[in-house]
Amino acid sequence: MPSNLRQKPDYNRAMDEARRLLNQFGVVEPPIDPVKIASNLGIGVNFVTLSAANRNVSGFYDPADNTIYVNEAEYPKRQTFTIAHELGHALLHRDWAMSEDYKVLMRDPDANTSDPIEKEANAFAAHLLVPRHMLAKYWDKMAVPALSEMFAVSNAMIGYRISREFDESNATA
Repeated sequence: MPSNLRQKPDYNRAMDEARRLLNQFGVVEPPIDPVKIASNLGIGVNFVTLSAANRNVSGFYDPADNTIYVNEAEYPKRQTFTIAHELGHALLHRDWAMSEDYKVLMRDPDANTSDPIEKEANAFAAHLLVPRHMLAKYWDKMAVPALSEMFAVSNAMIGYRISREFDESNATA
């Protein structure tokens, strides 16, 4: 579906799909390996050198060859998030990924952070990499940097997930 046709992100769909994958592959503790999950789904992951014009692109999903391409110059935790994000597009937005809308976004992935489809892919990645039920065991017992290492995501991702899942002011978000 072209991104301009969707008005609001479906966060529940993103969360449910992430939970389904974790259950399907029996993932019960962090860190979550999105490369392994992609491989189990038959989706390739290739780390590539991007041209100077595309050096700010973290990655993209190519539905034609069912492969996620990741900028090898990004730091590992960013690569992990990128793979999970693009896996979200592969699973939730395959039709959109085949459209011209996606090709434009590929050139500047930060340009449309308000796009509902991008928000869904971000939510999918967040729920896949830092599932609530796993974070709940540790969030109030460990510091953010230790959680970041445990889940193999950035400190910012851990902070975001804690605020979304356990901060009462975000209970309806």
